[in-house]
Amino acid sequence: MNRIYIKALLCFGFVFCLSTSKGKAQNFTLVKDVEAVQMEINKVASSIETIKSRFVQEKHLSFMTEAIVSEGLFRFKKENQLRWEYTQPFEYLILFNGDKIIIKDKNKTNQFDANSNAVFRQINDLMLGAIKGDLGKNKDFEMSLKESAKQYLLTLNPQNEALKAYVSGVEIRFEKTDLAVSSIKMIESTGDFTDIRFENREFNTIIDESTFSPN
Repeated sequence: MNRIYIKALLCFGFVFCLSTSKGKAQNFTLVKDVEAVQMEINKVASSIETIKSRFVQEKHLSFMTEAIVSEGLFRFKKENQLRWEYTQPFEYLILFNGDKIIIKDKNKTNQFDANSNAVFRQINDLMLGAIKGDLGKNKDFEMSLKESAKQYLLTLNPQNEALKAYVSGVEIRFEKTDLAVSSIKMIESTGDFTDIRFENREFNTIIDESTFSPN
């Protein structure tokens, strides 16, 4: 598998912050009844069929003093369809459609089978699980669940050595008010990370199938 395209996924689509503002630091403690909380979170996640949103992405790199800022459009459709369309300052497209991963840069399009390689499969599951809020089901990660007064914090650490080469950890926050995902942070093995703020979110609206085609 081409290492360049794995890095592209890390750079352009590996961290999601579904709230429109950055949260303040909170004190978290371990949840006592993990199974009960997970059941409630999964129930909410299963009710979301589609998501539409604009996003602003900040990519934080250790060798740069300022974040790289990009903007674009995001679309999700159950079960396994994602569209990340970057519009500023450049055009770039990443699609997840079932078992297919498509990356389009200007006039060049590359397509991969998520099942053809273990790391691609795990990346596919990771991206979709993050959006759907059900990453706690992923056996490729060691999980811990904590809570504060306002949020639940699900932390996942990869157990697969191949995936560890790219991802060191995942943090997903759920608001206690609605149990929906409010932010997700994926940290690369290098320590670099990305924040994406979603704006004007719409849930369970109609999204045409052509949205998930590169044409």
